[in-house]
Amino acid sequence: MHMSTKKEQSIQDTTKSFQEMADLILLQLNLIEKVMLSADEGENNRIINEINRNEKEIDRLEVVISDKFINSIVLYQPLASDLRKLISIYRMTINLERIGDLVMNITYAIVTISKTGEYRIMSDVILNMFQSGRVMVEKSLLSFVNNDQDYAIWTIKNDAVVDEMNNKLIANSISKANIDKKTKEMLLSYIDIKNIITNIERIADHATNIAEATIYSLQGTDIRHSDFEK
Repeated sequence: MHMSTKKEQSIQDTTKSFQEMADLILLQLNLIEKVMLSADEGENNRIINEINRNEKEIDRLEVVISDKFINSIVLYQPLASDLRKLISIYRMTINLERIGDLVMNITYAIVTISKTGEYRIMSDVILNMFQSGRVMVEKSLLSFVNNDQDYAIWTIKNDAVVDEMNNKLIANSISKANIDKKTKEMLLSYIDIKNIITNIERIADHATNIAEATIYSLQGTDIRHSDFEK
């Protein structure tokens, strides 16, 4: 096989694996939305088992894509346009994997709090926020698949709009809830605290990503999805 043909095949293989991962992430987002909408405990347990299986495949695909990305660059020295595409796929893969982790966090949290009064008060707002985020993921992926810059621009601009909308929705929901003033103030305080914690968590996530990349650079060892402390 000619070198240029091998290079094209390598890029196509990487793109195919990325598309598989993207489709799985979109499926995960749809599945967790079903859990939010359903009160059927048996059905929800079945969906959660499916979510857990999909998460393992998402983790596997991330490692596969990373390996294909490195091989494509080292073996075939792609041209600038191909290199940009490969780097974009790699960066999106990292973010998709993070979204997959967040889906798992949401799944466990929903299971824990779904029967509480606090969740019943906030469930419509949480669902609205989640649906806004899901649409952003869908459009950001469409922008890449369809080479459509407008979808990408919409997603970037909509981030701030969604944040503002969601904050207002939460505040309005609490203000209209049939609860006493002290409880309302407590819930609003929890929201402020959660915003702080979320931002700290994101900083810690980035620090972990840098540390993992450093270990890979120094040792050539991929420690993602492994029990590092062992």
